[in-house]
Amino acid sequence: MAWDEQRLSFGAIAETYDSYRPDWPAATAAWLTGTEDGGPLVSRSQTEGLDVLDLGAGTGKLTRPLVEAGHRVTAVDPSEGMLGVLQASFPQVRALVGTGEQLPADAAILDVITVAQAWHWLRQPEAALECARVLRPGGMLAIGWHRRTTEDAEWMGELDVLTEAPYDQALANVRAHRSPVELTEQFSEVEAATFGYQQRVTPEGLAALASSWSYVNTRPDREQVLQQVEALGRRVAGPDGLLTLPHLTYCFRATRLA
Repeated sequence: MAWDEQRLSFGAIAETYDSYRPDWPAATAAWLTGTEDGGPLVSRSQTEGLDVLDLGAGTGKLTRPLVEAGHRVTAVDPSEGMLGVLQASFPQVRALVGTGEQLPADAAILDVITVAQAWHWLRQPEAALECARVLRPGGMLAIGWHRRTTEDAEWMGELDVLTEAPYDQALANVRAHRSPVELTEQFSEVEAATFGYQQRVTPEGLAALASSWSYVNTRPDREQVLQQVEALGRRVAGPDGLLTLPHLTYCFRATRLA
């Protein structure tokens, strides 16, 4: 399947995506909006509130903690199906169909743009220029990825082999202490932070989660692979019938220069 088709393939599985993809803890969302203790936007947030655009918002996995933190949030995604699920949970959020390369926003109106688990689906130089256009000077572009880690769960390496997980260039860059985020000259140097995250699922939930990964969802032998994933989950589940999927969440942010 072509890249353009693959990045638009999530709408058909929006409910599964919403139910089984990892959440975004409040502390991670705070760093991504620069509102952690001592963060660059914490003062503005406390006095004026922040205008935040959640780009590639999907079903609202990151939108939730942004709303709960009191920000004025606009959600943008190319999939009407994904946004439909988001709006069912967050009717107060303005949800717009759009892409990172052509944002449905006027110039210099945003304090923060967040991009959770989606920057790799954008044409990045174009998207960076477009983000710079709609951010106010001093505003931030913040990008994050959850990445499963096999160090504490060897069976997750087996999961990657079983599902033929593609080579993760972004993760390889992080491990080599190189930023996977390259921005245009309108932005400051990129800052980085890493957060731990653990996801608990049943074997059936593991298969459902795998079905939301684009490289599994678009396979012709999808159902066979998902049966094997569930069987793996049953084999390695704990006494409570659950599996723990350890993640590291790699986060990056940069400021829009004046």
